[in-house]
Amino acid sequence: MPSVYTIGDVHGQYTMLAHLLDALPRSPDDFTVFLGDYIDRGDDSAGVVRRVLSEYDAAPDRTVLLWGNHEDMAAFNFRLPHPTGLEYDGWDWFRNGGTVAMQSWGVGLPDAVRAPCPPDLHRLFGRLQTFYRGADSGIAGMEPYLFVHAGILPGREPENTDGETLLWVREPFLDAHDPSGRVVVHGHTPYKSVRVLPDKIGLDTGAVGGGLLSCLQLPECVLYQVDHAGKVTMRDLPTFPGGAV
Repeated sequence: MPSVYTIGDVHGQYTMLAHLLDALPRSPDDFTVFLGDYIDRGDDSAGVVRRVLSEYDAAPDRTVLLWGNHEDMAAFNFRLPHPTGLEYDGWDWFRNGGTVAMQSWGVGLPDAVRAPCPPDLHRLFGRLQTFYRGADSGIAGMEPYLFVHAGILPGREPENTDGETLLWVREPFLDAHDPSGRVVVHGHTPYKSVRVLPDKIGLDTGAVGGGLLSCLQLPECVLYQVDHAGKVTMRDLPTFPGGAV
């Protein structure tokens, strides 16, 4: 049976991403979902963007690329459409990792402030979406899962939720319980371990801060993680409320 492999926030950690993707036992029928925040803070945003685009080009119907808040800030910086519609100040992106991101494309300060958007980053923006429903994969067992970068409030549907919530929310989403049976798979808020609750799974394990880069295989609930030395480990995801690995 096909699977959905979901990858948490990468933040420019190209080497970790490459080791992880190369180790995943994916088949041609599997889906890959990226939860956003490909760029910023790590030293090779350009490499991450190119690898993610190559994944998309190889399987455009089975590769889902979600917006992250860092892509939203970057798109605003380049005066390109962005789903939140927020008016960031002129330095928000650079303060949050945009400077090192542009350096990975060979553009340093002060030139980065006025530089055009790198072509591959511009291409990435055009392929991003704000959410993905597991049911759309057509895979049995994926019906409860909703994939977003940051989160969504209980009782709300993503089609009727503003982009700022989907890309930026922390509270009240993180501590709100959704009794509907929906399971939100998200990134954005880093934890030392994968956060597992009955209604949400947090996959940002702080790769850019020295932590692991995590990938969850669904519906099997198998967790793959890579460390900064390139070692990939595999284990079952806990199913008990509040579990963490």
